Amino acid sequence: MFVKKPKSDYAAKRVAYLYDAMTRDKSYDTGFIVRDRKLYAHLIVLTACSEFFGTNEGEVEDILSDFDFEVIEAILKYCYTGEISIDENHFEKLMELANRLEVKIPKQFKTVDLSNCLDVLKISGDSELIKKAMDLTLDNFETLHKTQDFLNLPAFNVIEILKSDYLIVPSEEYVFNAVTLWINSDDANRKKYLAQLMTSVRLSLLSMKFLVSEVMTFCLLCAECMTTISQAILDKDDKSSIQRDTPRRKKEKKIALVGGHHIDEDTPRRKKEQKIVLVGGHNIDEANTIDIFDGLMKSWTLSKDIGVNKTDFASVLVGDWIVTIGGKNSALQSATSVEYIDLKSGRKYPLKPLNQARHRFSAVTLRRDSSTDVYAIGGYNSGILSSVERWNSNTGDWEIIAPLLVSVFFHSVSVVNDKIFVTGGVSFENTHIITNKVQMYSVETNSWTYRAQMIQARQRHSSAEFKGKLFVVGGWNELNGTILDSVEYYDPIANLWTAFTKLPKPAKGISLCCFQNKLLSMGGFIEDVWEYDETSKSWKASTSLSRWRSNAVAHIIPYDSII
Repeated sequence: MFVKKPKSDYAAKRVAYLYDAMTRDKSYDTGFIVRDRKLYAHLIVLTACSEFFGTNEGEVEDILSDFDFEVIEAILKYCYTGEISIDENHFEKLMELANRLEVKIPKQFKTVDLSNCLDVLKISGDSELIKKAMDLTLDNFETLHKTQDFLNLPAFNVIEILKSDYLIVPSEEYVFNAVTLWINSDDANRKKYLAQLMTSVRLSLLSMKFLVSEVMTFCLLCAECMTTISQAILDKDDKSSIQRDTPRRKKEKKIALVGGHHIDEDTPRRKKEQKIVLVGGHNIDEANTIDIFDGLMKSWTLSKDIGVNKTDFASVLVGDWIVTIGGKNSALQSATSVEYIDLKSGRKYPLKPLNQARHRFSAVTLRRDSSTDVYAIGGYNSGILSSVERWNSNTGDWEIIAPLLVSVFFHSVSVVNDKIFVTGGVSFENTHIITNKVQMYSVETNSWTYRAQMIQARQRHSSAEFKGKLFVVGGWNELNGTILDSVEYYDPIANLWTAFTKLPKPAKGISLCCFQNKLLSMGGFIEDVWEYDETSKSWKASTSLSRWRSNAVAHIIPYDSII
């Protein structure tokens, strides 16, 4: 028998043909009258997208009459082509109509935070956003599992969450309680998932009393569950048996501060098993040594010399490497040298040098296709630089890309929603100035655009993405000698800066990062460390540094790395 498989777009082209024919009034078998206008369609196509069209045909016209024709035509086109083509101002109305007609459209999320992370898991089609949402969910499960959004999750989402080794819970009882809450919210339709869900609960970590009084009682009518629970009880009675389940653990990480201004924020971590590592700073002593904060002992200790032998360099995290870029060498000249420190071996190796020697600049990483790109932005070398270079982790080459709109040094850079934001710094407009300008880079267009200016002009400040917003803290206005305690944040959707709670003390050369899902501000020619408390809306003192550090960068690196 001869079989020829169709091309992957065969079906899509045929349905698209039906859509085209329908719009030209050449083929249709159903229609709706909305405000004296006739809309045509094929009932079988609409029903394939939502059974609501077939079972509630009489209600469809009433629903459609509440919406503009632009929205109605967009939903009909989606039913045929799977494409959404509509002005952004009408998107929310489109989603409202889709919900009323029970048409499932993957929702577009621009940011992920605690308020929408469970929705992102359920309906987003963006793999990067889903990863961020899962990280937030695992880190805040103790609170989220009690919400209606969690109870509305489909079974496969719940199982994926509960099985994760990186789930943070005070005890395994929380995992079992989450199972019971989810099952009981729709008992008639969800009990069929009980056996599968119970495989996510690490029974050997539960007490004998809890197993007997709570778990067995709830699972009494599930034969498969009872067999597993009975074995867990027998194992507990057998003192020689080996516990088969390990406590849930987050991927153990450190935070490393390395000379420069950039922050690489990674996924949330297990709160009791973290370390903060400070590497580098503004002078050669800082730049070559490492301070480590033990999260359990609440103390700082001095660690090894990394031997970079330069200052004012930038650094980024690429996989298992800390890459140090440019800076000033021992002769106080701008450098092009680039090297990486292998976090597994602790050894240092050279990489291809920059095209432009620079110091007092910023660097940042951004994923593009299958590579991790590194951007070296602005800086100083006998003058203020506007040049920008990009390094590709696959080729190892540096390429010159679109320059900044205004040259700056001692600025800060962060990534929000896959856009690079350069804030403030020292610039030159007839004379040296401290700027409040914000420049945004788009990879897609290889171009920079201005965004809303900061409230406060600043240099030697720090920035970090936190819950979809861009935060900047501290800094210095060298022209009037003012060291800043001000904090502000930027909403990229509204293109708006808003003043935030001030730091307890002014600080320049400060380092800001997101640590344990909280904003943490460190150093800046002072030893102070502050953590922002969202409950009291204030900055609270944390364990001070062993010595002051300035112009450092926060990286999140594996807990078992040598550094």
